[in-house]
Amino acid sequence: MDRQLELNRMGSGPSPVGTLRRWLMFNAVGGMGVGVQLLSLGVLADLLGLDYRLATALAVQAAVLHNFVWHEHWTWSDRCADRRGRWSRLGSFTLVNGTLSIAGNVLFTTLYVTTLDLHHVPANLLAIATCSIANFFASHHVVFRAAAKPAALAAVLATGNVAGLGAAELKDKTVAAWERYVEATERRIAAELEDGERFLAQDFGPEAARARRAVLAGEVLVDSMETRDADGRKIKVPSGAIHHWRGSILVPAVTLDEFLHGIMHEVGPEELKDDVLDSRLLASDGNRREVFLKLRRRSVVTVHYNTEHRVEYTRHVAGRASSRSVSTRIAELEDVGSPAEREKPIGRDRGFLWRLNAYWRYQEVEGGVIVECESVTLSRGIPAVVRWMVRPIINRTARSVMSETLGSMAEVLPARVASDRASGRAADGPGDAAVIPAETLPASWPAP
Repeated sequence: MDRQLELNRMGSGPSPVGTLRRWLMFNAVGGMGVGVQLLSLGVLADLLGLDYRLATALAVQAAVLHNFVWHEHWTWSDRCADRRGRWSRLGSFTLVNGTLSIAGNVLFTTLYVTTLDLHHVPANLLAIATCSIANFFASHHVVFRAAAKPAALAAVLATGNVAGLGAAELKDKTVAAWERYVEATERRIAAELEDGERFLAQDFGPEAARARRAVLAGEVLVDSMETRDADGRKIKVPSGAIHHWRGSILVPAVTLDEFLHGIMHEVGPEELKDDVLDSRLLASDGNRREVFLKLRRRSVVTVHYNTEHRVEYTRHVAGRASSRSVSTRIAELEDVGSPAEREKPIGRDRGFLWRLNAYWRYQEVEGGVIVECESVTLSRGIPAVVRWMVRPIINRTARSVMSETLGSMAEVLPARVASDRASGRAADGPGDAAVIPAETLPASWPAP
């Protein structure tokens, strides 16, 4: 009788005490499951020599079966009195927790091995922590819930769709939100460029003086940004995510004319950055350019793109210029480097990069040219179940990419200008042969 009262207090109601107690029991079982999983992983990967990804999947399945038995007899024993439903619960548990655990563990173990250079065992520990919250709520509200319905199961899988990272579709509502965001961003940029006194975007911030001093002292500044609508409200992007970053650096020992001349020269293959595999000038008309870039991004996964951009350079008052680069075509590639290399259907790919705009400002100062890049990209949305884990990785990658891009410009351009001076080539500003300064490709989900 006392046991039944205890079970009733742990029932399916929303009591925070009952949920907390069950959460602690869930984690206790999970702790034992971790031991089963790591032991299995060690045996399969280290003793039997299986690939760590396959070994991870098999080890997770062993832990799933172990945990199910404990949850049936302890964690949710009050909901499992009907032993006749055991096989259906096992099927649901394997489908929900197994799908989340296997897909999530393989995905995040691979992520941590490739991005953090960890051994597969500590990488797997981090992956286990990532998946634990989703697994608890899936078990509590679906698997061990009385008369769990297929619709509820589908809802959980849709909400925590870790396995669905392989495909995405660019929707009309996502494009409409992107266009609203870009319109508001460009309206703000246009107003800043017409200010007359201030010029760089950082000049309009609350710590403008400190930021300028830091850049002139040689620092690379990188900050995240967010554009809001005219009423100050967040611009929501259904089925997508916008990544907005700004970075600035001082390119030393060059004039503005020399800088512009340098960045608009045709770049030889040996000078291309590692992530720019090919570049071609498609069209040129005065200060307008259309260019092709074949890009490779490597972080969580490696992704290749064929991209086309429309670029326009604008001179302002003496010592100031800007450029606007807008992607007109982005196609993800598959089977890169093989005879079967081809483009995926635009807007129906993995969704890591759907749009890319870059807004550059160049201001000549004593000692060189301050270069500022404001980058806005559109990607697929980040699933809520992994957002807390993925967002910091995206942000860290975005900062790193922006810093590396600006740092490369500060290193390469002075050398290029010095070479021009030595050869007697004139630095007369934008010329006819050009490649845009579009070697930047800031991070997008999941930071490819």
